[in-house]
Amino acid sequence: MTATEEQAVPIGYGRMHRKEDARFIRGRGTYVDDVKLPGMLHGAVLRSPYAHARIVSIDTTAAEAHPKVKAVITGETLAGLGLAWMPTLSYDTQAVLATDKVRFQGQEVAFVVAEDRYAARDALELIEVEYEPLTPVVDAKRALDVDAPVIRDDKEGKTDNHIFDWDAGDKERTDEVFRPRRGRSGAGHALPALASGPAGDLRRGR
Repeated sequence: MTATEEQAVPIGYGRMHRKEDARFIRGRGTYVDDVKLPGMLHGAVLRSPYAHARIVSIDTTAAEAHPKVKAVITGETLAGLGLAWMPTLSYDTQAVLATDKVRFQGQEVAFVVAEDRYAARDALELIEVEYEPLTPVVDAKRALDVDAPVIRDDKEGKTDNHIFDWDAGDKERTDEVFRPRRGRSGAGHALPALASGPAGDLRRGR
C-alpha cells in the first residue's frame, strides 16, 4: 500500500466511503426478509389497541381455520404450559402474551405462525378479541395517587402501583444529584426521580 493509499484510509476518524451502497441501489442487497429456507415459517403478533383493558374473550377459530396457518398462540395457551409470564428487571414479571388484561397499548395478545408472512398477517384480522376498557394511567407522577387504577392487580394483595424502593447507598450524594439546579437558560429545574415502565407501573428511585 502506497503512502497516498494509506492516507485515504481513515483510522478511527475521517471520511469513510460506504461499500455497500452499490448493491443496495441496484436491488441486489440481502435483508432478513430476503432469507428463505426450506420449511421456514413466519410469525405475526396481534397487539392491543387499548392501554388498559380486561380481556373478556379471544376467538381464534377463524384464524386457525386458515389453510396456511400452522398455529395460533394466546396467553391462555402459554399459561397452560407455565410460560405466560417472564422475569424482568427489578425482580418483576411481565406477560409474554396478555392473559387476564392488557396493561399498555400495543401489548402482545396473540401470535400467529403461518407458511408465509402474508398469511400470518391476514390471520391476525381473523382473531376476534373482546375487550372491557379500563381507566389507564397516563401520568407516571400520579400513578401512586390513591384514586389511580391498579395496573398489576394480578398480584395478590396489590392495592397500588408501587413496585419497589431502590436505595443508591449514598443518600447525600444521590440527593445532591436530584437537587434543583439552575441551567444555562437561568430557569430552575430538577431531574425527576420517577420512571414509568411499559406496563404502566411506577418505579421510584432515591
